[in-house]
Amino acid sequence: MTTIQEMRKLVEAKPKEQNGTVETKKEEEEKFESTYKQMENPLITPSSFGKRPIYSKVDINCDKWLMTLDEESRLKIDNPPSLADGLSKELEAEIRYLGCELIQQGAILLKLPQTAAATGQILFQRYFYQKSFVRYHFEHAVQACLLLASKIEEEPRRPRDVYNVFHRLERLHRLQQSGHEINKETTRGLAPPKIDVNYINTKQHMINSERRILATLGFVVHVKHPHRLIVAYGHTLGITQSRPDILQKAWNYMNDGLRTDIFMRYKPETIACACIFLAARTVEDPIALPSTPFHWFEAFDTSDRDVEAIAHQLVVLYARRRFPNWPRIKAELDSLRSAKNAEKAAIKAKEVAEKLEKMAPGDEKTDPSSGNASRKESPVRKSGEKDRRILGDRDKKDKDRRRKRSNERDGKLDRRDRDRDRGDRGDRGDRNDRRKDDKKDRRKRSRSRSRDRKDKNRNRDVGKRYRRESISPPRSRR
Repeated sequence: MTTIQEMRKLVEAKPKEQNGTVETKKEEEEKFESTYKQMENPLITPSSFGKRPIYSKVDINCDKWLMTLDEESRLKIDNPPSLADGLSKELEAEIRYLGCELIQQGAILLKLPQTAAATGQILFQRYFYQKSFVRYHFEHAVQACLLLASKIEEEPRRPRDVYNVFHRLERLHRLQQSGHEINKETTRGLAPPKIDVNYINTKQHMINSERRILATLGFVVHVKHPHRLIVAYGHTLGITQSRPDILQKAWNYMNDGLRTDIFMRYKPETIACACIFLAARTVEDPIALPSTPFHWFEAFDTSDRDVEAIAHQLVVLYARRRFPNWPRIKAELDSLRSAKNAEKAAIKAKEVAEKLEKMAPGDEKTDPSSGNASRKESPVRKSGEKDRRILGDRDKKDKDRRRKRSNERDGKLDRRDRDRDRGDRGDRGDRNDRRKDDKKDRRKRSRSRSRDRKDKNRNRDVGKRYRRESISPPRSRR
């Protein structure tokens, strides 16, 4: 019989006998700590124990929507989802510009702050880098982004107001495309739309689009705006009091840059530095900002390559000569949608045909003389149809019998029963008398149904009260 000391010696000597294959407890703990640090998410705040959850995927930081952080996002920003549905890149850029312009003009008519307009445009850009313009109507998304941005910036507007503004913008755009000048005389006859079926459908589309945007973006809808950063950087450079025109110009560049996708590519700090950089060179009296020993924007963790890329994108934006043609864009999108729907219908019809071929019975034969497939009905099928007809007749007779019995119980016969008993179905009197009899019969039946329903509810309530007040044990315990 071995003692405790001998057993302890055997356990301590066991790892040594396996030539290092079994690690000691200390080595296992060190390995677990190293793998834990590799798997944890550094963006999540640690708990009171200093640990972060390993498998957590929840990230509500708005920087996650920068499309240049990983390879997948960079591929998506170079090839948006709309291109896979047959939309050209030029038309896709025009639709983005048109949608952002409508959101900006709608925010002005709704008297929303500029931050709400900027939030709506950024949400519009984020959403359509995940969805396609062909599959989802951008008009509904424009209205939904306006409605959602007003709620985010705590300046809520009604869906009715958003619909009125969008309807007015659409009519103004048609007038502008037809060559009319926009003034008080041409816009005097633009009355608000009526509350009709079109309004109800558009409102429902707006609400559904708002929910879809929230689900697509994962409810991460807050945005960091560079407005305050422009003022802060101007104060650091000492141009707030001496050159307010530079700050105003930079502010305008930043608001106009919302029509592009620079907010999907760069951080707000980089955009603010680029706007100040471009404004200092394009004002009436340009000035040279500090560039030695290094450029001033490098103090704000910004590279010269990003600043020059944003400035170039803004210059290209101002080189645009014409406004996007809304009716032409709508017609092209409708043609793409119809082609997509026809393709889906053809695929679905093919799948249904294949399923029918698989489900077809084996006794079907083709008549070579006629060229058409003639089906031989088996005797089993004929007998089944005959049984169904017999059962249907029986059910009909049972229903008539039950109805007649219920009417006899109430002491009032139905007109159909009276006619059937008399045997004179053809002679029923004039049309007015028949209508009066029908009304009387309907009233009798409705009264009897309501009376039966009340009795049934009363009996159910009495049963519940009895079971609740009864002191007898349940049936399972008896």
